[in-house]
Amino acid sequence: MPVATARLVGGRLSLRVEQGPGLFNLSVGGADISFVAADGQALRVTVGAEGRGLRVIGGADQALFATYEAFRAESLARLVFPVREAIAARQATGDLAAVASLTEKEVAAYREHRRELNEFTVAKLRGSAALYAASLRWDGDDRLEALAGVVRDFAGKFPEAEISRLMEERIARFRVTAIGALAPELAGASPEGATVSLKELRGRFVLVDFWASWCGPCRLENRGYGELYERHRAAGFEILAVSVDHDARSWKAAIAKDGATWRHIADLTGWKSPLAARYSVTALPASFLLDREGRIVAKDVRGKALAALVAEKLGPGR
Repeated sequence: MPVATARLVGGRLSLRVEQGPGLFNLSVGGADISFVAADGQALRVTVGAEGRGLRVIGGADQALFATYEAFRAESLARLVFPVREAIAARQATGDLAAVASLTEKEVAAYREHRRELNEFTVAKLRGSAALYAASLRWDGDDRLEALAGVVRDFAGKFPEAEISRLMEERIARFRVTAIGALAPELAGASPEGATVSLKELRGRFVLVDFWASWCGPCRLENRGYGELYERHRAAGFEILAVSVDHDARSWKAAIAKDGATWRHIADLTGWKSPLAARYSVTALPASFLLDREGRIVAKDVRGKALAALVAEKLGPGR
């Protein structure tokens, strides 16, 4: 495991990484901050009044991590936040048609944001411990071979590092959910407490949908799924909704309010859910369309495009 030691000297806190490289978390006076470093790198910690303004300074890896975080914030502010603000404004006026249109734009904007993070990784973070921090937000459907090459080079440089192993495992999981791959098994508790598994649905076209009660775009998707499900279920269409909620009451209330009559499972561990990890899901909504053999034929297809694809596979429905 990566290890960092801290020392307070003359009112200043210094850090030194003894076993790394790695991603670390520091807590001072109730304030938390993440930082990265490799073996032997020394860093300084500055703390503002009442624990505010916590910063970790020094080290080439930490400097790259700070640059990555600044780019991530800029990308979100440029691509995603304006659409979210427009959605909030339209919601306040009750313009649901505009909200639906803008929500599709938000999903597309977030995907572009993640694409930019992948590009930044490949271009800027080779050989740095900052690579692991960035990997937590990678989109495995964009430039996978380039990302795999970056990880391979890092693991060659740091073969014993835990983060090398974790990133190699992440690349392997991305390959598991590639188009054409046999979808990983999923099983979990339904709202009623029964065990529901994906293998029970083999022989049907299945939409595996990752969502949460607090995810606005997910809840909007539920409205469209209702009509799609009723139209095609007799022909063999099924939906398995996998929640990343923490709270059972919120999860069940959202299902009832949205009229989501299809199958649902959750382990109620939020983003720590092994169900989401199995499909490398780190952002919502996320969906995978499976054929009758259980192979992934499409990902993140929504709205009219999803309806057209299901109709192509199963006919116009009723």
